[in-house]
Amino acid sequence: MSDAQRLGLIGYFTLAMQQRLAKDASLCPTVDQEIALGQMSARAWENYEKVAQVSQNVGVELPEEMKQYLGLTVQLEERLRPTDWYERLVKSYVTIGAMADFNRSLTAGLSSQAQAELSEVAWDCGQEGWAVPVITQACATQVTVPARLSLWGRRVLGDVRSTFRQAIVGYPELTAEGGEDIPEAIKEHHRLRMERTGLKA
Repeated sequence: MSDAQRLGLIGYFTLAMQQRLAKDASLCPTVDQEIALGQMSARAWENYEKVAQVSQNVGVELPEEMKQYLGLTVQLEERLRPTDWYERLVKSYVTIGAMADFNRSLTAGLSSQAQAELSEVAWDCGQEGWAVPVITQACATQVTVPARLSLWGRRVLGDVRSTFRQAIVGYPELTAEGGEDIPEAIKEHHRLRMERTGLKA
């Protein structure tokens, strides 16, 4: 996979994270949460602008490279419709965490100049650190919540990994066939993330 293709995917998923955080901010139940998520959405946009700048520096037309992935996350949104705020929060926690992992893996394969400029980016924009106590508190106060959200989290991860596999079709160096297997690595990272909330992966 070329630098241009990697940057196109990184840009696409960075924009997807920004849009998800912005949508969550518009739907959350408290003003404090709306402010926090709005700030994260702004950070995600800054991340996108960083990717765009790095792309320009190495001669890559980012929007052009992103075009081939347009609509990739649409099915993910359509198949998984949260029934309440906590399902929405877990969906974002799983999705943004996995997309952040995906971006880090793709960044590691960039040429030295682009890699150096993007390696320190906080792709999840602080969403993980913010979401963990909110999810943990919900699980502690409602007895039926942990099992329901654990099952929901597994469904979300399955669809997210399927989305990633669609994105890297034709690039065996990013799958088990070629050694790196990004979707499988993301599964392990997901397990650790779920443990932090008290949910089962």
